[in-house]
Amino acid sequence: MHDDAPYGRSGSSRFMTKKCPECYTYLPLHTTKCPSCQTKLGDVDKLGFASRTFDWAGYLIAIVSILGFVVFMWWGFFRD
Repeated sequence: MHDDAPYGRSGSSRFMTKKCPECYTYLPLHTTKCPSCQTKLGDVDKLGFASRTFDWAGYLIAIVSILGFVVFMWWGFFRD
């Protein structure tokens, strides 16, 4: 039998609570946002910690900022 089989797809069948990966607060399984540190939470993993959700907005802001910096450098130093 496979080691991950008892956990199921979301891993929530074995646990009654999940633990926030940022502040280590125990939370109910259905919680999507930690009330202590405001971290967005996903399903519980096989160790009992909540998984972090992917932060699309943060990556989008970083990409736009880098592109803006590259355009600024081109405009300031490399245009004729």
